[in-house]
Amino acid sequence: MEQLNTQALTPEHRHWIGMRIIKTVVAVFLCGLLAYFREASGFYSMIAAVVCIQNSAGKTIESSVNRMIGTLIGGVVGVLVVYSLDTLGVLYIELLRYAVLSTMLIPIIKLCLAIKKPGCAAMACIVFLCVTVNHSVGDTPAIYSIDRLFETLVGVALACGIDILLPYQPPVPAEPAPAGESQPEQVQPQPERAEAESSKETEGEK
Repeated sequence: MEQLNTQALTPEHRHWIGMRIIKTVVAVFLCGLLAYFREASGFYSMIAAVVCIQNSAGKTIESSVNRMIGTLIGGVVGVLVVYSLDTLGVLYIELLRYAVLSTMLIPIIKLCLAIKKPGCAAMACIVFLCVTVNHSVGDTPAIYSIDRLFETLVGVALACGIDILLPYQPPVPAEPAPAGESQPEQVQPQPERAEAESSKETEGEK
C-alpha cells in the first residue's frame, strides 16, 4: 500500500491511513457485494481491485489497462493451449502438461514485450495458468476464460470508479524550521571538552 515516509510526517500522521488504503477497502467490499447479489465468487474481481488501485488516478488507469490487456492475452492463449492439448490427447497427462505450460510462458512474455506492454506480462502469465492449470474434466475452457475476463473487468471498473470518486489526499508533512531561525549550538561532549581545556593549559605553561 502507500509507502509513507515517517521521517517527513508530523508525529500525529505517522500512523495515518491513506486514501489508497481506503479506496482499496471500498472497492474490494463493492466487488464482494456485487458477487453476493450475483451469487458468484468475487475472488478474481477483488484481486483486480487490489492490484489496480494506485496512489493516483493516472497510475490506477494505467494499471487497469495493463491488467485488462494481460487478462485478454492470457485468456486467449490459455484457451488455445487447452484445446490443443485436448486434441492431442495429452491434456490430463500432468507432468507433460506442466512442461508445456511452463514453456508457453516464454512466448506470452515475449508477446507483451513486442506490443510494448511489459507491465501486463505478469498478469497474462497468471491468467494463462489459471485457465490451464485449474482446468478439469468437464470444464469448457472458453467459458472459463470469459468468466475470468468478466470478473476482472468488474474489479477494474470498480477500482477506476472509486479512484475517481474519492479524491486523493496526501499526508500533511512536518513543517520545516524557518530559514532565519538559528540552529541550536551542539554542546561539545564532556570528554572532548575536558581534553581541549587540558590542551590549552599545557600550551599556556609552555
